[in-house]
Amino acid sequence: MCENIKKNDLTMSVELAEQEFSEWAENMGLEVEEGENRSELNETLLSSGKKLFVRALTKGNAIINDEGILVYTVSKFSPDGYKGTVVEINVPSPRAFTVTGKKGNDGTQKALAIASSMTGQDTGWFLNLGLPDFKFFMGIVGLFLMD
Repeated sequence: MCENIKKNDLTMSVELAEQEFSEWAENMGLEVEEGENRSELNETLLSSGKKLFVRALTKGNAIINDEGILVYTVSKFSPDGYKGTVVEINVPSPRAFTVTGKKGNDGTQKALAIASSMTGQDTGWFLNLGLPDFKFFMGIVGLFLMD
């Protein structure tokens, strides 16, 4: 997915995708309105997550279904057996935020546990995706990590 999106490659306008993002975030209980007092880290998580979300909607890799659930289709950048997989992304379980054990304090392990909770996929599944797809899921996870 490239930064310079051609108009004819869009399946949804950027403006509509940004509106969809705001509505989805509100339905998920996420604070994403401008003017909120955020830390630099939270601002980065929001900016990155929103950018990836909007790009996925405009390029057709993601939709919001009739129940308000974000649905992502894994792109051509992932290997066979993964590309084309349709994944619903729900609110993560609070249990996913409390990864324990030897790697419990590892941020990547925690992010993978949250992504797994949101999608029902095993944590290892995400590590087999192409980088653009992996980044999308981690961007969405980041939105749920904001204070």
